[in-house]
Amino acid sequence: MTLLTHERLAEIRAGQHTYRTSEQLDRDIRDLLAEREELLAELRGKDTGTAGGSTPAPHRATQAELRFGVHGTIPLLRPAVRDLEPDYYGHDYRQIGGWIPDTWTGELPRGTELLEWAHVPGLVMPCHTNVQVAVSPTRDGSRYLTAEWRRERPAAPQYGGLRRPA
Repeated sequence: MTLLTHERLAEIRAGQHTYRTSEQLDRDIRDLLAEREELLAELRGKDTGTAGGSTPAPHRATQAELRFGVHGTIPLLRPAVRDLEPDYYGHDYRQIGGWIPDTWTGELPRGTELLEWAHVPGLVMPCHTNVQVAVSPTRDGSRYLTAEWRRERPAAPQYGGLRRPA
């Protein structure tokens, strides 16, 4: 990793208003863009949290990435995150769904999969959790992927919970 040194950054800042040649400007822009790309790559997937500690839904973004334990990283277009209704036992669930790009040719996950991390701009997403994955094809050949996970455990009863008889 070749992050900019403090000296190089100070040099860029000092010369930002006094470029004598376009080559100097191009070199500084290339260095800054390379720095940005490395920082983004380092941060990708780190905006994660525990299954119960994620941020509120619903949420929409322009793109997202899901990284599965076996199938690797799958990009999603126009992803939507939403909270699902609690089940019979009171468990809360959350779902992310999005369109798989037509150019993506990898194997698609189905059923229960390990979600290593999810990157959705603006949201803290769970990491290292089991999810239920489904892929729905449409008439025009597009594919919509959904991943669903249990968000939190049901609240403990107010009367102190269940006890064994003595």
